[in-house]
Amino acid sequence: MYSEQDLTSIMRRIGRVRLWMILPTVVLIACIVWSFILRIKWLTMLLSCLMGAYLIFVGQVFLAPKKAYLKHVKSALSDERKVAVGIFDHREDTPVERNGVMFYAFYINVGHKADPEDDRLFYYDALREMPAWQHGQLLRVTSYDKFVISVTEEAENAG
Repeated sequence: MYSEQDLTSIMRRIGRVRLWMILPTVVLIACIVWSFILRIKWLTMLLSCLMGAYLIFVGQVFLAPKKAYLKHVKSALSDERKVAVGIFDHREDTPVERNGVMFYAFYINVGHKADPEDDRLFYYDALREMPAWQHGQLLRVTSYDKFVISVTEEAENAG
């Protein structure tokens, strides 16, 4: 589900956001220096506040989600993997945020169908199209922690 190409693509997008952060920041710093040289105290303070607000806004709205997704993809490619085979039970329709990334939660049962202790929770990347699994379908889920790396449908259904 993830590849080195995904990693490169995300790093490229982060680079573009950083470039868009740097260009206005350089202009604001030049204006701050200019206002400081002319000793226009109120303008220096205003421009400093504007620059701080701009950096916080762009950093939190545009950069932080991409960095969180980069961390997720790096973990998917390098962390210890676990495999669980079980029967698909259901999925949540509303995405949830975990570690700054949006996921769909779904459950498989790895033991007896009636025993809720055998249910396993996994998180499927909300940026990827989630397959239309049917209740009772046998799945092999490869994951790190509870985050899905890949899912394969087993040939045999456990109706």
